Amino acid sequence: MNERTFIRRWCVGLSLSAVALVLACSEDDEAAQNPAAPGAGGPTTGNESLQPAPGAAGSSSGTGTQEGNPGNIALDPNRDPSTPINLLASGAVACGGGGDFCVAPNLTCCSGGMAAPSCAADGASCPDDTVSRVSCSSSASCTAGQVCCRVGGGGGGGFGNGNGNGNNPVTASCEASCAADADQVCLGDAECGEGNVCNNGTCAPAPCTATSCAAGELCCRGNGGGPGAAPACVAPSAEGVCPDDRLQVCEDAAQCPADNTCAPLFGGGFGGGGMGAGAALVCTPPPCTPTSCAAGEVCCVGGGIFNPTCSAASDTGECGGNSRLVCDTDAECAPSAGTECLPNPNGGGGVLSCRVPPPPETDAGVADAG
Repeated sequence: MNERTFIRRWCVGLSLSAVALVLACSEDDEAAQNPAAPGAGGPTTGNESLQPAPGAAGSSSGTGTQEGNPGNIALDPNRDPSTPINLLASGAVACGGGGDFCVAPNLTCCSGGMAAPSCAADGASCPDDTVSRVSCSSSASCTAGQVCCRVGGGGGGGFGNGNGNGNNPVTASCEASCAADADQVCLGDAECGEGNVCNNGTCAPAPCTATSCAAGELCCRGNGGGPGAAPACVAPSAEGVCPDDRLQVCEDAAQCPADNTCAPLFGGGFGGGGMGAGAALVCTPPPCTPTSCAAGEVCCVGGGIFNPTCSAASDTGECGGNSRLVCDTDAECAPSAGTECLPNPNGGGGVLSCRVPPPPETDAGVADAG
């Protein structure tokens, strides 16, 4: 059996001092003999107790996992004792989907392959068929001067369930700096360096403002929400506007192209959640019409485009992504096969666009399912 560091919530005794939290627990015979029992085949939930490999000091036999020496995790002596303990802040690595963690010296979470998630001293010590090897959750897992670098996978500093899967493997390790194809995993802004912030668990450039970019750059953001829409300084397109249908961040209309207004993202009509009165201001062109766009462009709405906007047409004359053609007549929907020029089925106004019509109703007034 591989070396493992187990953390078990249901059987831990807590002893809190000004310096460390010491936790320990034992495997029962059922767990050692029944892989389906809690704690067998992978890291267990809770706080922490270090479990030696079979036959090592502290193990009573050559098989099974026995009680080891208690694991010591340093705590801030001035911490509020009523505040829940965050194991990730101490450098622990989430492992598996049940709130389990690996702690030093077996800090690496090995997952994927045929075996259940387990903890090892390093990636090289994982089982041969391991898919993902996660050895850090932030710089707190690393020695001074190192950062946690992740390749593949996704999510925040806790890696969601702590590992990738067969279709999305992830490797995370402590390095002096991260390679171009790696993300630096973080818990807070301080570890990301000057000019960067910890955004959704990874370090990224701090969002720009209308006036923070260098000469010749524009502050542009995506149409939708989420980390991918964060404002960033980019070079303008040949037309002098944000490229790739991104939106220019603004403070007033003087910063926008001629005939644009500086208006709230999403039109400010969605209420709270950052999509209403507090929404970011972006340069907003007048709504296009089916006949107002330049050659090679079509008037699109939906799919993250809230204000009808001229966008590059596809080879078949359709809108890209999940957006829809704006229309006045059914004939203008010809590029989008099977659609008709219809209003928003949920009401609330808005422009006509090319939509798939609802199924016809039967004589009883119920839609015919075909």
